[in-house]
Amino acid sequence: MIKYLARTTLTPLLKHIPTDRKWLRPFYQATQLQVKVSPYVSPNLPAAFSGLSLAYAADIHYGSYLSQERALEVVRLITRLQADLILLGGDYGENAQTAEAFFDLIPRFPESTPVLAAIGNHDHMGSGANIARLMAKMRAKGVTPLRNGVWHLKREGRTMAFCAPDDILAGFPDFTPLINGTRTADFIVFMPHSPDLVPEAKQAGLRFDLALCGHTHGGQIALRGRSLYPSSRYGDRYRMGWVNENDSDIFITCGVGTSVLPMRVGTMPEIHRFNLSSGNSLRAGEAFTSSPAVSSLINCA
Repeated sequence: MIKYLARTTLTPLLKHIPTDRKWLRPFYQATQLQVKVSPYVSPNLPAAFSGLSLAYAADIHYGSYLSQERALEVVRLITRLQADLILLGGDYGENAQTAEAFFDLIPRFPESTPVLAAIGNHDHMGSGANIARLMAKMRAKGVTPLRNGVWHLKREGRTMAFCAPDDILAGFPDFTPLINGTRTADFIVFMPHSPDLVPEAKQAGLRFDLALCGHTHGGQIALRGRSLYPSSRYGDRYRMGWVNENDSDIFITCGVGTSVLPMRVGTMPEIHRFNLSSGNSLRAGEAFTSSPAVSSLINCA
């Protein structure tokens, strides 16, 4: 009911609130995009992939609260990270129609950089024809959608697999092709839109080393580290940042855009570059807390 009222009644009003006034802090903060560069050290990573870099962004939510200018700036910043691969975590628009419009808007990604993408719940908000058109438009911009799919990267006889299921809320996640497609991989990156698929993946028998997730927006409105309205069935277990479970590293981004309300409290929008390295000096995941991220603030108002 709250979401319905916000979308039908509040959105036409809230989208006109200025976001460049610092005294309107929740609205201002929602536009202060952070670019974070972080190391990722794992003993599971084959030496062949040491030095690989991944750019990651999720929850762009192009539409009422994220303008064309901001959308183009986000893509420019992602590309400027000059990562070896670009990973996108789903929810490109407010619904399937605005997700299509996002990919209509942006330039084609460089052909030299593989771009892999998950599908989020907002991307499903339309008919089946919408999601089919969306995926076609993604491919036209150099993006490979992974909807219950797997993509392989091979170096020096070793294989890294990237896999993503369909969305848990609005799609039909199927782990069978993911399990079959990653069975012989040396290192597996699992990239569901929602972290709620992490326990389900483990239960289904999917092995992975690193998971990159979105969906939660870091709570979007979080007071004293607790979400006012958690979007995960697990509450704040996967609210934001790093979690290690069952010897797998899980990262949950705060995302780029906002949903329902164009504001953030206690959480900042962000995109990422992860620099991967193989090593045993730290337990997998520890590099994130012991080595502070290099961050810059970009005003995408």
